Amino acid sequence: METRINVNGRITAAEEAQLPVLDHGFLFGDSVYEVFWWHRGVLIQEAEHLDRLERSAGRLYMDLQVGREALVEAVEATVRAAGATDADDAYIRLIVTRGVGPLGLDFREVPRRSIIVIAAPANRPDEATVRRGIHVAFIDRRRMSIRALDPGAKTGNYLNNVLAQHEARLAGADDAVLLNDEGHVTEATTANVYVVREGALATPPMAAGILRGTTRTRILLLCADAGIRAREITLAPEDLREADEVFLSSSVRGILPVTAIDDAPVGDGAMGPITAQLRARFEAAADEEAARGGGAEAP
Repeated sequence: METRINVNGRITAAEEAQLPVLDHGFLFGDSVYEVFWWHRGVLIQEAEHLDRLERSAGRLYMDLQVGREALVEAVEATVRAAGATDADDAYIRLIVTRGVGPLGLDFREVPRRSIIVIAAPANRPDEATVRRGIHVAFIDRRRMSIRALDPGAKTGNYLNNVLAQHEARLAGADDAVLLNDEGHVTEATTANVYVVREGALATPPMAAGILRGTTRTRILLLCADAGIRAREITLAPEDLREADEVFLSSSVRGILPVTAIDDAPVGDGAMGPITAQLRARFEAAADEEAARGGGAEAP
């Protein structure tokens, strides 16, 4: 498949896509979005993503103006134009911006939303990358405060995360783990964070200032099915450094083990058994969901 972008119904190659400069999404990051995993011809956890899109829009005082059916139709048209087959995994980014309006912060006179869909190859981590895991670093930059712009809303205002990831790379890591103003663990730049110790899983609570990840929700359900004790609790950096296992999760990458933090190994420096078990269960759950949704069966 090839990357295709749909801007208000016009589908083009990436280099031909155009958005007006006076769109408030471009000017101010005034937009909401979701990233979907298109797997075997089906949007994985479609309802959960659309639920979150609507919640995010509500927190921005934004009426989406478009129903779910129209949004899904726009995604499907873009995927078809990209040439995706049932054998492809695709990255889908659905963006709703405030739209084009007068130059200024007042959005009351912005009449119509802009709907953008990006369909691109997913480039999911291969088995070698998963086995190797990733290295993360704690950095000085803090997660955006809930009282400023709640990280629970998935918005186009992403500079905090962009700078955090760059600073992690400067430190020789693949990604950053951000702390909140109280020094508690929140999440990585584009993923939720989990620790495993003595066979039990823990992940930060929503009150820490995190996004309610759709994959996070599924992982907690998978833990219940597998009899793995899982808690949402406040975590300190030491909880990650002293854990037996640490992993991240996101919609397209799925579950990815963390094998080093600040240049020190996590556990024995390899993917742990709980991480491996949950990763296998997550992939199987996606295959089952695709099959239920009329997609291709897993080989």
